[in-house]
Amino acid sequence: MNTISQPSILRGVCDCHVHVIGPHDQYPLVPMRSYTPMHATATDLVAMMRRSGVDRAVVVQPSVLGLDNRCSLDALEHLASQGLQGRAVAVLPDTTSASELDDLHRAGVRGLRVNLQSNAGASLTQAREALQSAIRLCERHAWHVQLFVDRQMVQALATDIETAPVKVVLDHFAGLSVSECDDESSLAVLRLFGSGNTYIKLSGNYRVTDDAFDLNLADLARRLAIINPENLVWGSDWPHTPKHAGQAEHHPTIKAYREIDTHRLFRTVFDWFEPPLAQRVLVHNPARLYDFSG
Repeated sequence: MNTISQPSILRGVCDCHVHVIGPHDQYPLVPMRSYTPMHATATDLVAMMRRSGVDRAVVVQPSVLGLDNRCSLDALEHLASQGLQGRAVAVLPDTTSASELDDLHRAGVRGLRVNLQSNAGASLTQAREALQSAIRLCERHAWHVQLFVDRQMVQALATDIETAPVKVVLDHFAGLSVSECDDESSLAVLRLFGSGNTYIKLSGNYRVTDDAFDLNLADLARRLAIINPENLVWGSDWPHTPKHAGQAEHHPTIKAYREIDTHRLFRTVFDWFEPPLAQRVLVHNPARLYDFSG
């Protein structure tokens, strides 16, 4: 641990990937979904942020809420009422009007998510259409597209990503592996990341390795930092989605979240990086990407 960079002395730390879900009677889940989560309310989020010493959070629309972004947007209001800052990454239909986009921008939306992993099975054509649709909507306010796909799909979409007129953020270590980073698809991801238009979110550790605190994650994080330290951000992926098969079904049974110490995830960043780089990843890069001020 870098003793001169304890998390408690940093201000403006941003957790760039959290979900808020529930209560279900107020924010209903879509009937067809790949899992049924427990509640993880805005009040729970504030408590997690207080424990971890996090001042800012990016609330990402989960697949189980479909196109209904009310839960995420209401969470931003709750954060503000508690003296915390928040932004949202929404999921919208391609028919969203300009005035709706303007309203969402004022509410704190700064990106749109394209999630092809939680309900797997999209073809390349479908993936490309979803990405281009999100790009068109994002252009109005220079939002970013947040893309949750495996690294093989990133490779297939490389031209679309590299030529996008908006920034593209790759979820959860961009689907890279701690054991194999020199295969063709991994190298394609790394080339994109080095091009400057693509961000990678250091999040979802347990999606990369079985152990969220696997020491090999440090090597992967450091390799990415060497390539493009300005375009790395960190997220806890709280409340840690339960394991599921990634196939939608009608009203699946409820599952508990993974039991992972979120505060320990945050402190891991200080094991991966020296203090100036940790501060860049936790504070400065997200402030720029998500348009935080103060």
